[in-house]
Amino acid sequence: MSWYEQLANKLKLPCFNDIDGVGINGVAIFNRYKTNRYFLEKRWARGGNVLTAMMMNPSKASHNQSDKTVDQLINVAKENGCNAIYVVNVSSFVCGSSNKVAQSQFAFEAINWEFISQAIAESELVFLGWGIKGQLGMLQQLNHSSRRNSILKAYKKIRCYEILNSKDKKFMNSGKPLKYVPHPRPIFAWGKYTNASIRSVTRSDLIGLLNQK
Repeated sequence: MSWYEQLANKLKLPCFNDIDGVGINGVAIFNRYKTNRYFLEKRWARGGNVLTAMMMNPSKASHNQSDKTVDQLINVAKENGCNAIYVVNVSSFVCGSSNKVAQSQFAFEAINWEFISQAIAESELVFLGWGIKGQLGMLQQLNHSSRRNSILKAYKKIRCYEILNSKDKKFMNSGKPLKYVPHPRPIFAWGKYTNASIRSVTRSDLIGLLNQK
């Protein structure tokens, strides 16, 4: 039994498994009402390396369905020699529109962090792509050192497209632009990173990303 099946059993969460039309096996772990998704796996070959993608929140992708973001993450994983992806999120709330995800949906959730920390530990690469709103949500949850450390101690396997400074005036006016990792398909620039390569993140860059006030 896989680590995520064991964790789902321990937490009494339903675990769904299916194979899509192109031969990719999917596993999804939700709450009983399917309003929250804690974990997604997409696997196209047995064994091998895994890339964990840490995103803002889940959309429609599940054990038997994909979306354009997950498809892009699969391509990134394949380009980096991986046979599967794990997808975890800053917020477990399922919603296809980031504009409809309230800040309250980013409150700390112990179940969600069990999957986040374990997925990071069980993978060879960790891609950060939670965007501006996810960055704010992450900072909201990092008031406990163990959560921050679960990411920091994995710095050698952390990847992203780039680290940006937000151009939002509310951050610029404070004199401290918000640093964030962009979503793979940014609003109004869906194709910006389609053919881009992911890059390593230094420990100091990661500390700067996670320690913003």
